[in-house]
Amino acid sequence: MFKKLPLFVRHTFYYDLKAAMFFGIFGGAFLPFIAIVGRKIGATEFQIALLMAAPYIANTFALLWTEDILGKGRIWYVVWPNAIGRAALISMFFVTTPFAYTLTIFIYMLITAIPFPSYASVMKTNYPDKERGRLMSYIRIGTACFWIAASTIAGWILEKGTENYHYLFPAAALFGILSALEFRNIRVRREHKDREGFAAFSHITAPFKNRPFIRFLTAYSVFEFGLLLALPLFPLIQVDKAHIPNLVAGVFGTVFSGMWLAGFFFWGRFIDKHPLSSLLALLFLCASGLPLIYLLTYNLWFLGIAQGIAGFIFAAIELVGYVVITRMASPKETPRYMAVHTVLGGVRGATAPFLGPVIMNKFGADAAFAVSTAFMIFALVFIKGMKGKLSAQEQI
Repeated sequence: MFKKLPLFVRHTFYYDLKAAMFFGIFGGAFLPFIAIVGRKIGATEFQIALLMAAPYIANTFALLWTEDILGKGRIWYVVWPNAIGRAALISMFFVTTPFAYTLTIFIYMLITAIPFPSYASVMKTNYPDKERGRLMSYIRIGTACFWIAASTIAGWILEKGTENYHYLFPAAALFGILSALEFRNIRVRREHKDREGFAAFSHITAPFKNRPFIRFLTAYSVFEFGLLLALPLFPLIQVDKAHIPNLVAGVFGTVFSGMWLAGFFFWGRFIDKHPLSSLLALLFLCASGLPLIYLLTYNLWFLGIAQGIAGFIFAAIELVGYVVITRMASPKETPRYMAVHTVLGGVRGATAPFLGPVIMNKFGADAAFAVSTAFMIFALVFIKGMKGKLSAQEQI
């Protein structure tokens, strides 16, 4: 397969994969433990919800970065915000209070949301449409392999003492910085590094005139709202009800990563061979099992199964936005489409994670998980009803 690809595609893939491997070490040693460590050092339910919502809230600023306003080229927006944001985590060496912990991670999330529109633009420009889903899945597989090892080792380190995050997270951040810097070696085809103004209102609203895109946004928004509603409840239940040890949290990270890895193999091929409606229907169906398990039991063995489901569906979530948008939009429009997608994700992320704990405190955790499941099932019914209207244009 790779020998048949143009040289510039292989060059992009090589450095994208190297960056992904470093990110796997960073992500595996840091991201699975954000909420667990936060709760164990005294973070409140609101702070846990804020930690879960932080990346989505940060995404609401994506509209500022749809154009090359600094004239630096798209690679610059991927490399330096990621490097700076991850460097901020080195300060975890000095962080001791839940407030400072939450603030540091929120700053990291805010800065590292800048690259999303530009990364989508690079993927659109440098990877051919017919191979993009598979190539991006291989990149994520590289990430997942290193993520599995890193999360296992990190869980063992934190089992020795939760306070070891002071050393673990800054060490992980160094690998995150290396990942960002590795991406500098990629060159964008036919790029003109001209300073551009902020996106005009007509540019921002243009994606809303694309009817297949609107149908995708509607179905996906209902689904993700339900998922995000339950997201902060998972670590709360794991710590407060299931009393999860740090070592088991590391095992959960490994289970998540293993299924994440398998998910990229599966979804990468599925995306390239099936219509969008089938992809979304399967994703929504699988995801509904996640809150359903928490609705039925808090047994750690079953919660481990839920963690596996989470890994499988998050592999699809990571791919679906990039692949769908790069099919529907031209190279110039791709950052704008991605910005609209991420901003709406930010709106969902700024509301749903805070609603979950409110429902749990008023009516119990079971009610919150039931509402989450209902949203996903409704999204599934909606997308099945839209199947005929989607199939004619979704492969744009």
